[in-house]
Amino acid sequence: MPLTPTGFGPSRSRRRGRGRRGLLAAGLVLVLVAVGGGLTYWLKERSDARAADRAVVSVAAAYLEAWQALTIAPSAAEESDTAAGGTGAAASGTGATGTGVAGTGAAATGTGGGDAAAGQARARAGAAVSAVSVDGDVPVATLVGLMSDVHDRLSVTRAEFVAGKAARSGASATVPYTATLTLAGFTEPLTYSGSLGLTGAGGDAWKVRAAPSSVHPDLKPGLHLDRTDSTGKRGALLDVNGRPMDTNPELAGNLIGRIDPASGLQRVYDSRLRPQGGSVVVRTDGNETVKTLKAYPSSDGEAIRTTINLDVQRAAEAALGTAAQPNGALVAIDTRTGGVLAVANRPTNGYGRAVRGSYPPGSTFKIVTATAALMNGRTADTPLDCTEKVSIGGREFQNAEAEQFGMIPFRTAFAKSCNTAFIRLEQSLPDGALEQAAKLYGFDGVEPLPIASVGGSFPTPRDDVEAAAASIGQGRVAASPLQMASVAAAVASGTWHQPFVVGESPRSNALPAQALGPLRDFMRAVVTEGTAAGVPMPGEVGGKTGTAEYGNGNPPPTHGWFVGYRGDIAVATVIEDGGFGAESAAPVVSRFFTALDGGQVSAPPAAG
Repeated sequence: MPLTPTGFGPSRSRRRGRGRRGLLAAGLVLVLVAVGGGLTYWLKERSDARAADRAVVSVAAAYLEAWQALTIAPSAAEESDTAAGGTGAAASGTGATGTGVAGTGAAATGTGGGDAAAGQARARAGAAVSAVSVDGDVPVATLVGLMSDVHDRLSVTRAEFVAGKAARSGASATVPYTATLTLAGFTEPLTYSGSLGLTGAGGDAWKVRAAPSSVHPDLKPGLHLDRTDSTGKRGALLDVNGRPMDTNPELAGNLIGRIDPASGLQRVYDSRLRPQGGSVVVRTDGNETVKTLKAYPSSDGEAIRTTINLDVQRAAEAALGTAAQPNGALVAIDTRTGGVLAVANRPTNGYGRAVRGSYPPGSTFKIVTATAALMNGRTADTPLDCTEKVSIGGREFQNAEAEQFGMIPFRTAFAKSCNTAFIRLEQSLPDGALEQAAKLYGFDGVEPLPIASVGGSFPTPRDDVEAAAASIGQGRVAASPLQMASVAAAVASGTWHQPFVVGESPRSNALPAQALGPLRDFMRAVVTEGTAAGVPMPGEVGGKTGTAEYGNGNPPPTHGWFVGYRGDIAVATVIEDGGFGAESAAPVVSRFFTALDGGQVSAPPAAG
């Protein structure tokens, strides 16, 4: 062997060391590859698990949200009387006012729209529950019915479901939740804990297994939740002086409503009127109680004082009973607040024309037109031309009985109710002036009361012809007696108040100061020297007559109106097919104030 420069042979141990290091490196690579593969597998499993957990949580959240919607969705019985005590035939209401020109008007009718809306709401919520559920202990359809049943039997007014932390094992999962149900008539909510069972539905999909126990842990097939009644007494609806109103048939039928099925004010204020307390129980299909879940102490329901004054109500009914025609209505309002004092209908306890009837207001709407003019610089002395006829946009309007007074002051045109003068007056106003004034008096289509009621409607005129018709309360303008009483009350007090029967007016509009003095003078002139001068009114009454055409005919039939006020009481009366308001409606208002003063009223003897 050759020697190295140092005299020694080359070392073989170094080559052997380098080989061992290569083997170690290769082994390390293999270990790293194995570890990396395991880590990747572990990470994927962890990612898949998290995705599955998220899917479980998402489905549970959707289920609880749909369950909440279904639990608070109203039943058809609740929705159909969501505003008032029943339905009735529509009050006829089309036409104009003393012009020989017929228009159109809306009429209030009862419909089954509430039932349909309630059914649709429940159907949507039920479909949402079904979309995330699968048959389990019971079919999904049974589960959906049980959820609706909880609302109906327990009178649920609010529901809240809060999910807890999900637990998953393979293709099964559970999600705990806390339920809080607010029940009408109970001082505290019903709170309990439950659990949802979920199952994998293929791929990444999950479904909640339908089970009665998921609605309440004490439920199983054949059982349902129910409530027992309170031993307390139901609260009474009282008049403004604390007197029970339910003995008055007219108020009972058209304002107070029924307890079962709930309607009218009985429905609106049921949660306050109904006696408090009772218990929530689990019952069998045979109505046997198997468990009491929660007991609530019993107490009497609240007595609710309304704005109705039974003395004013009796006067209204007595006066309306003297009307020459069989159908009509009278509403009285407190001018200071907008509180409804009396609601009378003819025939008694018939269709609620007073608050639900919709009619063309006729010349009573000239109060609004006069307001628009006074807001835009006109004065009581502004001259107006009262001709027999006037042509607007190719359409002819005329005065009742072909009256004509020539050039007369604005005040006289109002007192004499000259249609042609008012049409010319409106044509001279800026665009939108009449609509602005109408909104001041609440002509915006809003239901004024929490029961089914009609306010005032003033659709924007589409052309000069419609604007002309609207200025004299015809065409598409429509109002209820309730609405027109609020118009008269607004002139008396200086502020329009939305009418109300419990609490206070929800909104109000101050009338322009420059309009109030002339308006009050105008309305007083109607009674002292104008269209109602032939009707003796007790006391200082201001008012406005109206004659509203509707339907077809030559001439078309007419309803008679009178709106007015005396002191703190405003009143509106409509007599269907009454002809001239001065002959049919104004005498009824005169007898109303006479009855309020303690006088006896009776219908005049029939002619001939």
